[in-house]
Amino acid sequence: MTTRKTADQKQELKSLSKKDREKKEKQEKRLSNFFNAPVDKSTLESSSISTPNNMPLSKHTGKLKETEPQESPEESTITQAYLKQCLDQQLDQIKLEMQGNFANLKQEIISIGQKAKINEQKIENLEFLIQKQNECIEKQQMKINELEERSTNIEDRGRKNYLRIRNIPESISQGNLANFLAEFFEALKINIDDKRDFLERSHRLNKPRTLPEDLPRDIIIACHSYSFREKILKAARQTEREQGKFKDIKVFPDLSFQTRQARKQFIPATLRLREKDLKYRWGFPTKLIVTKGGTIHTFDSLDKIINWLENLV
Repeated sequence: MTTRKTADQKQELKSLSKKDREKKEKQEKRLSNFFNAPVDKSTLESSSISTPNNMPLSKHTGKLKETEPQESPEESTITQAYLKQCLDQQLDQIKLEMQGNFANLKQEIISIGQKAKINEQKIENLEFLIQKQNECIEKQQMKINELEERSTNIEDRGRKNYLRIRNIPESISQGNLANFLAEFFEALKINIDDKRDFLERSHRLNKPRTLPEDLPRDIIIACHSYSFREKILKAARQTEREQGKFKDIKVFPDLSFQTRQARKQFIPATLRLREKDLKYRWGFPTKLIVTKGGTIHTFDSLDKIINWLENLV
């Protein structure tokens, strides 16, 4: 039977290719080496379990140890070469991918740099334009201020013959207003030739929202001449009216709203001038003219006159 089996195996080997025959011969050689391996008798004697064909047992599981087939040096060399080839291919692929990624990243960085440069140039242009616009706005603002000053000056000069009279009772009607003013001017010791025609016109103003209810509205009078207006102002400042129905009446020049607001800023200075008994008058558009010891001093801002008063001996 053994002879028959060997003959069959030889016939089968002939039908295989050379490569397959070599592979099959190696497998049979491994099996032959495995079953014909020498057995350690001391190991078999110390073991209480008998094994077929004297195969060794595993110390931990008690099962038969399976002896792994050992690769030949040629197969080991082939396996290492194949693994090296696979690793080299993967490494080359990774290198290509990384090179592609780096190339894309480099291109993106270059593109971002170009865009940043363009944006920087645009920002510089915008800053230049903004600077020019600011300069233009400053010039326009200066021109606007100059025009407003001229307009205010023209309005004030148009009111040069006007006076504003305050604290005339509301009980004095428009029809009786001329007679009341004539009596008031006589109390100021102003000679009036024609009581019926000493003023161009007179009327009450509309009541401002901020004016208290118990205070009467101001009256505007238009004099025929600037000299008569100045005469009334001078008499109103110099004449004492501590008693009578005219004691609370006050006379002011009629000025534009802008000029009145500007002169309000000088109130701290005018109060100190009165305390020091210094004479002053207003100049146009908004100047304070102070006379001291025969010398005239002109101030166009509150800071200047305050500094002058502080250094005054």
